[in-house]
Amino acid sequence: MSRPMLFEFDASQKQDFVSIMEKVFSRESAERKAQVWDWLFKKTDLSGDCTKGRGTRRGDQTVGACLVLPYNLWINGETQPSRWPVAVGVDPKHRGAGLPLVRSFFNNGTYYGGMPANDDIASLYRRLGMAGQVMLRNYFAPLRPGTILHRRKGLPKLAGKLIDGAFGLVRRANALHLPKLRPSERIGDVTEVGYAFDSLWRRARVGYRLILARDAEYVRWRFLECPLHKYDLQALWVDNVLAGYVVTRLDQQHDRTTGMIVDIFAAQGDIRPWRLLLDAAIKRLHDQGAEQVQLQLPESAWPVAKLKQHGFWMNKAMTLLQLYAHDEDENNRMPCLHRSWYFTRADSDQDY
Repeated sequence: MSRPMLFEFDASQKQDFVSIMEKVFSRESAERKAQVWDWLFKKTDLSGDCTKGRGTRRGDQTVGACLVLPYNLWINGETQPSRWPVAVGVDPKHRGAGLPLVRSFFNNGTYYGGMPANDDIASLYRRLGMAGQVMLRNYFAPLRPGTILHRRKGLPKLAGKLIDGAFGLVRRANALHLPKLRPSERIGDVTEVGYAFDSLWRRARVGYRLILARDAEYVRWRFLECPLHKYDLQALWVDNVLAGYVVTRLDQQHDRTTGMIVDIFAAQGDIRPWRLLLDAAIKRLHDQGAEQVQLQLPESAWPVAKLKQHGFWMNKAMTLLQLYAHDEDENNRMPCLHRSWYFTRADSDQDY
């Protein structure tokens, strides 16, 4: 069998990539990437670099592929280019073809981020140079536990409604202890993203050690232009100055409706704006009929300690989050930096 050869490709190779995704992952995930293909290749960073495809061939056959997205990374007070491989897949008949693809992530003078699909891949990443890692967790807040019990356990529908009603009373009582909007504060929907978001990013980023950039260009591309989902974008204004935003959507699968908090951003250290936005997101998703709310954060993220006060009583490990720095000294500092990483569902390709 011939040795796999590494190559790069552009948006014209859509069908080859989608075919590999369908073999490796599922038809559903392949269809999602096909729907957002042109949108993904519009992604650029400050240097003007754009999304590229990277794959491996045996002869004339493409046997492995991924997309490498460019992101601006705020790390230790500076903006740096970073690359994020997504949908890394290799034809099951050609397993050995994946190693050149993965090794290529570690042969470029920049930062590479990854969410390994399993422990074996995480171990491979560590052997190739990943020095730090942090666990991403999904945090869950039930909104209609009776409806969930009816669907999962066969609880009579009437009993489920009674439980939902009683739980609603408990939620309203608990809300009395949550932060409330002051006269100078307001939360409203956003349909256009401009200078105010750039200003927020410049002010808020100084409190973070490690985070992907959330400037106006990113927010516009990620949430307003995404062709796959309709997102609700709510913003908090304090004295008419943007203080943070939150992004939500409904995930409807069969008879289950989950409210997803896709992104939430405010200045680090000032928990009050973050909690106001979280509460607004939960209320919006409840009004839209969600059974529960899901929020994804690294387990060491600064707001996690307050989540139980908002009803997030359950959590589940999702995957490891890893970042590699080509500079050896910088890479050796990664374990410490990972503990300060702020990362949400919006920063990965889980939504698309």
